[in-house]
Amino acid sequence: MLTASFAGVPLTFLLFLDRYLQRFGKRFASKAALLLMQAGFIAQLAVQAIEMTGAVPFKSIFLMAYFVLGNAYIIYKLVRSYLAHRQDDLKSLFKLTLLGHLVGFLPFLLLFGVPLLFGVPIIPGQVAAAFLLGLPIVYLYMFTTQRLFDIDFFLSRFSYYTIIAFFPTLLITGLAVVLTNHRQLAWVGWVQLFLVVYLLITAFLFGKEFLDYRLRPKWNKDLNNFQGSLDRFSSRISRVMKQADLERVLEQEVRSILPVREVAFFRYEPESAPQAQDAAETPQAIAARELAASGRRLGVGAAVVLSTGLAVVIGQKRSSYQILWIGDKTNRTKFNPDELGWLKTLANYSAIVFENLHLIENLIGDLEAEMSKRQGTPSWVLRMIFQLAESERRKLASDLHDTALQDQLVWYRKLEAAMLDHDMPPEMRGQLTDIREGLLDVIHQIRETCNELRPPLLKEMGLVESLRSLFEQQQIRANYAIEFNAGEPPESLGDEETLTLFRIVQELLVNASKHARATLIRIELREDEGGVRLRYRDDGVGLALEKLQDSYQHMGLSGIKERVRSHAGRIRFLSEPGEGLEVDLWLPIDSAAHEGEDGIDERDSNLAG
Repeated sequence: MLTASFAGVPLTFLLFLDRYLQRFGKRFASKAALLLMQAGFIAQLAVQAIEMTGAVPFKSIFLMAYFVLGNAYIIYKLVRSYLAHRQDDLKSLFKLTLLGHLVGFLPFLLLFGVPLLFGVPIIPGQVAAAFLLGLPIVYLYMFTTQRLFDIDFFLSRFSYYTIIAFFPTLLITGLAVVLTNHRQLAWVGWVQLFLVVYLLITAFLFGKEFLDYRLRPKWNKDLNNFQGSLDRFSSRISRVMKQADLERVLEQEVRSILPVREVAFFRYEPESAPQAQDAAETPQAIAARELAASGRRLGVGAAVVLSTGLAVVIGQKRSSYQILWIGDKTNRTKFNPDELGWLKTLANYSAIVFENLHLIENLIGDLEAEMSKRQGTPSWVLRMIFQLAESERRKLASDLHDTALQDQLVWYRKLEAAMLDHDMPPEMRGQLTDIREGLLDVIHQIRETCNELRPPLLKEMGLVESLRSLFEQQQIRANYAIEFNAGEPPESLGDEETLTLFRIVQELLVNASKHARATLIRIELREDEGGVRLRYRDDGVGLALEKLQDSYQHMGLSGIKERVRSHAGRIRFLSEPGEGLEVDLWLPIDSAAHEGEDGIDERDSNLAG
């Protein structure tokens, strides 16, 4: 029975792989090879039967030759199949099968089987047969888990540690030989050997950290992929503004690194998780049910292997968890430690963004409740809105200056050089001159827009000098005169108040140009009552004050009123149709000290930290 089953190993393995690969529409061995192997097996049975009569003295040699040739053919086919499927989902299957076959049969064949054919086996058959246990162990694991272990991860680690362990092993062995050959007391030799080995291993482990940092990323290319993925993901999530965007970025990153087809997100609440199995339930519902059945305590970054796929906690809000569910890998391997560590890092990054998004939602809810309670917008909210608007203005001015303006200057210089270097008809030169003048106008308009969006040298020149420069430029474009009377502003005038006063004057001048049709404007700026007072008066057409409504639809006089209120200041409009417009406003130097007067919680309860 033993001899018959031993002879049937190659044939059984060929039939198994051929039947298994039929589900993928592929064949492992040709029909001719299978028929030849079956014929050899029948011949083995015949030899076994005849041998019982004692007529065949070379039975063991014939059996070993059949076993060696059959397994050599199997290894040849496994190598061919692996090379043919290196780029598809069957790569891991053939790589694992080839490795298992080599580990199980190669020592037996090279150290016992082939030498036995020449009558000189290198090791006993019992020792060589022990290696055959590797094959059933591999296939037992595959059938019980329904998954392949990640052979690429195993081989990269095994080869890496094999290489770095070679030199310490060689050194320790050499020292051991030297120490044991000395003639001295036995216990002294063992103490010396212990100390030497202990110190060498300590030094080796210390140096391994350096080797891991310098050599391991080059040896294992996946480490570079994971690090590049983390860098890319951390850069992309900095621009995420809502949960759907975060999930989309996370899904793209997972699909770009892992060989998976299914990725989904769902919210898991242990109290409401389904307990009974439903025939039509989705993979997310199955994952939620298995998470509830496991009873595992979850936290951000926790990865739970399920019967189908993997569940990773990427966010938590009170008793509910945001789960990233990843389906099984297409190569049927399980998730290795590097992949799990990478997913945990992604989950931690995502959890920070989720928490910030929840804080923003809570802040918006608080703002809505505050506004509905007060029937108005708190001054600190107004000031935050204006600060955000100024920040966007600075960005827009910088973009215009660095892109559109520079491009216009380049084209202007090219056009000017072409007109100087080439002769052309007078009509064409006249047209190009008009285009050049048009480019100059556009350049001038872009510069003026940048100056309006970002007042030049406001901090360096100060408020008074910046206003004088503004008035000079405005009187060139407008049909009114400006009388400006200003004292020295307070030294403690902050940057926010300075910018607010400058913007208010800008808006008043725009209103005078577009609506008031004024010919004379008087502006006074002075220190008053521990703050700054600005008075404006023009001789324009005026307006009925009842038409001045609070609105965020425009940034006219209503916008000026909101700017003043954002700094806890006071403003008064005086106007009648045909009588011009007068504006009297006062800003405190330190508006933060007046926050409590507007009803704002001075304990910073509205700040998210």
